[in-house]
Amino acid sequence: MKLRTFLIINAVVAVIVGIILVLIPRTVVRWFGLPAETGMDIDNQFYGSELILMGLVCWFARNIMEAKYQRGITAAFTIANLISFVLAVIAQVNRTFNALGWIAVIAYLVLTLVYGYYYFTIPAQVSELQPMEQHSETVH
Repeated sequence: MKLRTFLIINAVVAVIVGIILVLIPRTVVRWFGLPAETGMDIDNQFYGSELILMGLVCWFARNIMEAKYQRGITAAFTIANLISFVLAVIAQVNRTFNALGWIAVIAYLVLTLVYGYYYFTIPAQVSELQPMEQHSETVH
């Protein structure tokens, strides 16, 4: 699968989940077996808005062709999703979530692995691999 296709899929899913979190935060929290407290609504809505942001970044980044920008985007998404994966595993091990919490664990693991794969397979630009002197042309 091309990076562009994965960014589009990530964009659509992130925006949909983000909108759901913004509109019905208590319902989503209950799905995961967490207590639905009024004070937590705003936190979940903020998280929803961040998912919408991530989706929009993915959507607008889908047409970027320059390797250095693709590597920057995939590095950032790899790191962010790795952190989320670790947090989801901790929450699941501590039984913070019910069985649906494994969805978050698996989703963040997949995102980490896929973005990590793209990061390590997108070729670094020549200027990143060799000193500039080797690129200068000799004038005869």
